[in-house]
Amino acid sequence: MAQKTWTRTEIEAMLNTNDRAVERAMVAIWERQTRDEQETQDTRHHNGVGFAAWSARSGTYFAEWVRSGRHLTGKHLVKARKIALHHAGQLKIGRAHV
Repeated sequence: MAQKTWTRTEIEAMLNTNDRAVERAMVAIWERQTRDEQETQDTRHHNGVGFAAWSARSGTYFAEWVRSGRHLTGKHLVKARKIALHHAGQLKIGRAHV
């Protein structure tokens, strides 16, 4: 069975309505960061993947929070949703990523 490729519009709709999709997006974007970017919570390489400079520290924090088994809530979920929507283009690869 072929894996569905989601459009940016579909991903944005999912991110706007599904809190767990926002959490999965934080982890998926974090996984695209280089190892040194993950370790420093910063953007060092302008390679078009991972978090932007303005979202690297918060995005890394959110991804690590989710990876520890916890859920995002309140203002953290709101900020993570903003970050995920900004980076939605990176999440079009396939269903397993979002």
